[in-house]
Amino acid sequence: MLFRSMETNDSNIPHGLKVGDKAPDFTGYDQTGKQVELKKLLGQGPIILFFYRGKWCPVCSRYLNNYQDSLKVITDQGFNVVAITPESIENVEQTVKLHNLTFTVIYDCQEKIMKDYDVMFSVTKAYQEKILSALSTDIAKNNGRDTARLPVPATFIINKDGIIVAVQFDPDYKNRATVKWMLKNLGLAL
Repeated sequence: MLFRSMETNDSNIPHGLKVGDKAPDFTGYDQTGKQVELKKLLGQGPIILFFYRGKWCPVCSRYLNNYQDSLKVITDQGFNVVAITPESIENVEQTVKLHNLTFTVIYDCQEKIMKDYDVMFSVTKAYQEKILSALSTDIAKNNGRDTARLPVPATFIINKDGIIVAVQFDPDYKNRATVKWMLKNLGLAL
């Protein structure tokens, strides 16, 4: 089934959390091996939380670079930026180095965060073969898994009370939250 550029056989099509939903708490490990908890981050202020597919994805690479380039503008507003990925920790480390990322990147090793935020889907065999052929990447192996699952690259702006105040969710992986969109919506979390 093709769901606006999301190739999946999964009958559970993700729809993402909505504005007004309580952001599910999570604990994960960042690129330095440090434990990160959402509730502790929210104690420091509001958060921009986004999901990306992997270092093999050219659209994700551009997007990560855009975040890094705009990071000071976002953090000057009092926000933390947190990225969530299904990539293995080794690939997270490579991604961070490749893009000189200074914001928090969490490996969702149990796929729990992606499930809780309703962004995860299983990709078709045909799509896996397409990525293997075109980008020399086995999605499942890249993620340190036996099966290939990816997140819709959604962005959630979460206020310090843990309420989602803005969402960009589009199953078309090419459509992402722009810096302009983020800056327009940051005030909703203050």
